[in-house]
Amino acid sequence: MSRTEVLGRRIAGVSEINQSDFRLEYEKNAPDKALIDDTISYLGEYRFNLPKYSYALKFSDGKLRDPHRLDPMQDLTQRAIGKKVLEGKSSSRERAEKQGFMNLDSQLISAKEGNSIVWASPPGPKEEGYGNYGFIFIGQVGRDNASGRTIQMTAIRLEDPKIEQFNKVIHLLTGEKTDYKNAEEFLVNPKVLNEHLEKDYVDAILRMSFSFKPNEELQKRFELIIREMFPLISDFVQSAKDPWKTKAEKIRELYSLENYALKLKKEHGQITFRRGNYIVDFKPDPRLSDIVGEYGYKPPKVAGSCPANNNNKNSLTSSNVFSEGSFLNNLLGEEEWFHCPKCDYQADGPIGDTCPGCKLTKEEYAQETGISCD
Repeated sequence: MSRTEVLGRRIAGVSEINQSDFRLEYEKNAPDKALIDDTISYLGEYRFNLPKYSYALKFSDGKLRDPHRLDPMQDLTQRAIGKKVLEGKSSSRERAEKQGFMNLDSQLISAKEGNSIVWASPPGPKEEGYGNYGFIFIGQVGRDNASGRTIQMTAIRLEDPKIEQFNKVIHLLTGEKTDYKNAEEFLVNPKVLNEHLEKDYVDAILRMSFSFKPNEELQKRFELIIREMFPLISDFVQSAKDPWKTKAEKIRELYSLENYALKLKKEHGQITFRRGNYIVDFKPDPRLSDIVGEYGYKPPKVAGSCPANNNNKNSLTSSNVFSEGSFLNNLLGEEEWFHCPKCDYQADGPIGDTCPGCKLTKEEYAQETGISCD
């Protein structure tokens, strides 16, 4: 089930456009849905270890794009390259991802409806913070229309994978024998097939090659929990756009989401659903401000979502190529104080409720934009 399907009708109540000028990983005026999707994807990978996660992308004007911002995926990976260069870190993996998106774009130009995509992403080095899992991405090319094509991609998580296993699976799924030696060679070479790969066939190949085990119960539990947590996620997105809040505050709120999700995951795992036996909870939905005090502590560390070293320039180190543009990459980075959305003043410490540069107050900002900073 795609992220849009998971959210269902409840997403309609969320403001479509980010009116603030708080610069995260996005350009200004990023749609709320993009931030919501990033948050849900983050929880799915790092706190639920989902075996499968679906993405609906757009292909238009010859490029694969984020469905909400319509930024080319090539551009998102280029930003990641630039960030690594500024930090003095190797960007070889990000450069391979960008080349992979370029290769995929060139193949999708002539693709037909129903064609399949196969792309492998072995895990990155542990010393750089990557977890011991990689991904196979299986895509389906949709019908062409005035706005372009929809490309449905499913990220399939593979635990403790070996390079030779990835070579075997590429051979079985595409018919092409490969002898790639490292993750970058796989990332550079996505394949578009002139056939439709059935889900059950792909699962069978992965079970045989990786001992992959789909977990429908976990997938359903995740969907239920995300529905339950949607008011909290919506609150977090609005807070993330708030230019008056420090990163420290926002990170504490993200921690609250993670810890609360782990709590619900444990509770839902203890419930046995039987026909005619339902538990009805009439308590009102909690809001983010209600849980930060109890759940705002640092959650259990998981590889890929925490710093790989002791400096405070941190970013996600997932092997999932579709998480490269996540705004959480920037949120989890070094502390950034208030940046005025009106006069561009950059603070280097707490400033209270009034911008020292232009004297803009929180109340005036709320009146101008409709975004409350309380």
